[in-house]
Amino acid sequence: MRRLFLLFVLCVAVWYYFPETRAILLDLAEPVVVPVKRWSTEEEMRQVARNVVEHERLTGEMPSGARWLDWLDYRYSGDEIKRDPWGSVYQLETSRDSVWVVSLGQDKIRATPDDFRIAAPRG
Repeated sequence: MRRLFLLFVLCVAVWYYFPETRAILLDLAEPVVVPVKRWSTEEEMRQVARNVVEHERLTGEMPSGARWLDWLDYRYSGDEIKRDPWGSVYQLETSRDSVWVVSLGQDKIRATPDDFRIAAPRG
C-alpha cells in the first residue's frame, strides 16, 4: 500500500513538473478514472432527479425547456452539480411516469454510447 501511495505522489509530481506528460498520465489513468467519474455522476444525477420530482410534487410544475436551466440555477448555487464531469449541463427528459436526468458523457454528444440516464419515478 505504501508503494502504491508513493507511486501516486510521483505521478502527481510528474504531472505538475512536466506538462507534456499530462496526456500520457491521463491515458494511463483513464481505465480507473472514467468508471469512478461515472459512478459519482450517477449518484449526483439521482439526487437531481429526486429533487425534480420533489419540486413537481410541491409546485405542480415540471421545470422543463428553458425553465430547466433556470431551475438548476435556482436549486444549485455551484456549477459542480449542474454539470457532469465533462462540462455538459445535465439534460432533463420526462415521460408520463418518470423523470430522466441525462449526461451527454465524455464526448458531449447526444445519443452516443457513452451517454447515460438516471430515472426517478414521478409521484
